[in-house]
Amino acid sequence: MKATLPERHLGYGIALGSLVHGATPSEYLDRLALQNQLFDDDIRLERVVGNQGFPVIVTSQPAIKGEPPAQAALDELMAAKGYQQLATGAYYDEPSGLLVFDLFPRNAIQTANGSLYPIDPVIQRITADFGQFLREQPFTINLR
Repeated sequence: MKATLPERHLGYGIALGSLVHGATPSEYLDRLALQNQLFDDDIRLERVVGNQGFPVIVTSQPAIKGEPPAQAALDELMAAKGYQQLATGAYYDEPSGLLVFDLFPRNAIQTANGSLYPIDPVIQRITADFGQFLREQPFTINLR
C-alpha cells in the first residue's frame, strides 16, 4: 500500500515544465495507468481519502522480492521498449509523447531470475516541443 504525500510536489509527484513543479491528481492517476501499461504492473486504486480538504490517493502494488538492478539494465529495458535515453534515468518516446524519468536503481527491482520491475518511475505526457527542449537541455531533467 502507498499513499500520496501532500507535502511533496503538491502531493502527486514532480511534473517537469510545471510552474508549481507538481502533478495534478488526474496526472498522478494517469501515471499509474501508464505504469501498468508500460511495465505490465498491477497498481490498483484502493481509495481516495480527505486530509484537511486535500485528496490523498491510496494505491496498492504487488510485492516483489529482489535487489536494485544496475543502471545499464534499466537502460537496456527502455531501449528495448523503443525509448531514447536523454539523461541518466530519463527516457523519451516521441511517437507516444511519453517521458519516463527518475528510473534509477532505487526505483526498480531485479528478481533472482533477472526480471526487471520499475516500481516508482515518473511517467509524464509531454509535447513534441518540450521533448525537443529536453533533447537539447537534458541536464534540466534531474535538476529538481
